Amino acid sequence: MVPTYPGRRLVAILLAGGLILACLQSARGAGAKYGRLTGVVADPQGDPLLGANVLVTGPVPLPSASTETGGTLERVITDAQGKFAVEHLLPGWYSLQVTSPTRVPALRNGVRVEAGQTSTERFVLADIFAPLRIQLSKSTPSFWGDDWKWVLRTSAATRPILRYQQEVAHAAPKPSRGPSQRLIGMVPGAARRDPLPGDPGLGSVMAYLRPLSDDSDLLIVGSMNANGVQASSVATALRKNMVRGDPQELSLVVHQLSLSGGVPMPLGNSQNPLAHAEGAVVSYTRTRRLSPGVTLTAGMEVNRLNAVRTAMTVQPNMKLEYQVNAGTVVAIQYGTGRPDSFDTLLERVGMLNSFPRVTLRDYHPRLEQLNHAEVSLHRRLSKAARVELAAYHDALHNAAVWGAGHVSGADWLAGDLLPYPASMYGVILNAGDYQAAGFRAAYSQDLGKHIQAVVAYSLGDALTARGAANSGSVVGLQDLLRAALTASLAGKVSVLTPVTHTQLTTSYEWVPQGRVTFVDPYGQANLQLQPYLGIQIRQPLPTLAFFPARIEALADCRNLLAQGYVPVARPGEKGVLLSSAYRSFRGGFSVQF
Repeated sequence: MVPTYPGRRLVAILLAGGLILACLQSARGAGAKYGRLTGVVADPQGDPLLGANVLVTGPVPLPSASTETGGTLERVITDAQGKFAVEHLLPGWYSLQVTSPTRVPALRNGVRVEAGQTSTERFVLADIFAPLRIQLSKSTPSFWGDDWKWVLRTSAATRPILRYQQEVAHAAPKPSRGPSQRLIGMVPGAARRDPLPGDPGLGSVMAYLRPLSDDSDLLIVGSMNANGVQASSVATALRKNMVRGDPQELSLVVHQLSLSGGVPMPLGNSQNPLAHAEGAVVSYTRTRRLSPGVTLTAGMEVNRLNAVRTAMTVQPNMKLEYQVNAGTVVAIQYGTGRPDSFDTLLERVGMLNSFPRVTLRDYHPRLEQLNHAEVSLHRRLSKAARVELAAYHDALHNAAVWGAGHVSGADWLAGDLLPYPASMYGVILNAGDYQAAGFRAAYSQDLGKHIQAVVAYSLGDALTARGAANSGSVVGLQDLLRAALTASLAGKVSVLTPVTHTQLTTSYEWVPQGRVTFVDPYGQANLQLQPYLGIQIRQPLPTLAFFPARIEALADCRNLLAQGYVPVARPGEKGVLLSSAYRSFRGGFSVQF
């Protein structure tokens, strides 16, 4: 049995209590020797900055801190509320440096930390690009700006962060603007994207494209046709802001028109033949992004013809696009503006040279005009498949219809007939005005890297001559034609051979017999379709070592099967054949360097 000693147990309890009390007092005294530092980091609008770095430096580093920073005590990062806190700081004076990406750094000295107290600081970091300022040198800069100097500053009172000097400017490489392009060739003249295309023609073209800056260029074009209504033209187009956004284009085209043999044009009691005429086209287009998903394109085109009497058309155009998501775009459009993009320089030249078809109405010159309005939906189904749905309304004025035949005895066509020198017996007839409405559905599919297929269905009004050819009450051409609801089905396949780089495009559009104008002309032009069977071949030729240029041969064949010809005549008189697209074979070449 172990004896007990009550006195000894009491002494041990008293000694343990004294030791615990001494430790508590020592810990309380040690905590009172340190201070605390807190703060908030925000932007000028008062929004907190998450992830800002706060570097705290003081007189004596803690043993746990790295001595290589020369007094760095702590590095902390702000939370979602922009707040930070640093604990267990020795009393004294501290410096705080706050940094954040794309923000102007802040440095604050003389922050006092007291023992047992909390010091609070607030930092506001401005955007590094907000207070930029350009400072010119005292010397007067030249017109070209090669010897001007400027200083980019982070604020009005802080040090410059970038300095531009004349010597550096000459040594530094200039930004790439792209090479100039020159085009010479004998090519079909009319562009497939013209909603009211005339005869494709065959003319000589010279073009020069000169970049003026990183996002602007100047195009100068001269062309001359061997025959046809459009004899020659000179065009210039200026584009700017193509890269930075808000692109703009201003173009001026002057046409010299020639009418072989002349056309009788009565002035008072006399008749003077119309042999020459001048035309001019002025157009302006501007695109502006109203919001991340809304884009507005607006402009105007003015066409003027001086041919004994003056004819003019003014066509405003507007297109509002709303991008619903990455693959869906809804558009509202009025007018027929220029396409958004061109595949080649040759295509852009062809579109720039297009001019409205000229007709006569009661011996007065007229220009064909299309007022187009539509609502469309463009949907990308997959990476290779796209679909387009559109509802449209067209108002055509002085609709031009191509015809052929011996018209010397057709007195009922006098005043509405204009000879077409591009064809031996060709004429252009004025079919008057009419309205058209309908819808369009198109589906395109990329079949691999080298094949693209398009299928389109259109339903709308077109002029037809069926059932009116033998009417005895016919007075003029307008009495033979009427607008009728017409459906068309078209398909197109484009193939690019990988070895020879031959571009082969073939298309066929079916329309009912008797139609003499296009169904949905704007939609057909946008999809680059032509009535009936057409083939286009573009073949690059081998490049010669001593002649560094890209040479391309072209062949354009339209309505190969000679379909769609409609005979019209009054009883006892000679008639003519009308068609929306006559048979033609055109070829040429282009040299681009």
